[in-house]
Amino acid sequence: MFRKPWVSALIAGLLCAGQGVVVARPVAPQSVSLNFPNTDVDAVARAMAAIMGRPVVVDPRVVGKITLYTDTPVSSAQAHAMFAAALRGAGYALVESQGLLKVVPEAEGKVQAGSLRTDGSAPGQDVVGTQVFRLQHENASSMVTVLRPLISANNTINVNAGNNSLVITDYASNLRRLERLIAALDTPSATISVSAW
Repeated sequence: MFRKPWVSALIAGLLCAGQGVVVARPVAPQSVSLNFPNTDVDAVARAMAAIMGRPVVVDPRVVGKITLYTDTPVSSAQAHAMFAAALRGAGYALVESQGLLKVVPEAEGKVQAGSLRTDGSAPGQDVVGTQVFRLQHENASSMVTVLRPLISANNTINVNAGNNSLVITDYASNLRRLERLIAALDTPSATISVSAW
């Protein structure tokens, strides 16, 4: 029976998990079907590591089950996004630090998030990250009132008054949304001209 190389790597990874055996890093597949009904987070994370071709470490405090299922094959990037969403729904966060993905309790995501962006670009996948927004026209302190309700409950927004910037830790998808909102709000005040009658 013919198997795609990633299937063999996935099977080997699952068989060797917990045995202290090091398995060569697999090449991420082009598309996969996911079928993890009510499965331990740790087992899904091991399979996702093989699918994404990236190491995934599960914090010992993460215990529970998630369901991850697709009717049709999806790309490894889509599988990654679905995995992050399923974890988020269960109260966990996927954070990236030095090329390593970690599954941690959501409240810990803001502390362990390793990706920091200062160039105006949020992390690519929906992992927890930190981004610095330097404001040109608006006062950073006044923006907190507008933005705080839009940030996930376990994540943070802080003001650096010294350079009029905001430091926000949240999921990448929300950082991208906040980036667009901040750009729309951080504009010079409109000058209203009134013509004489």
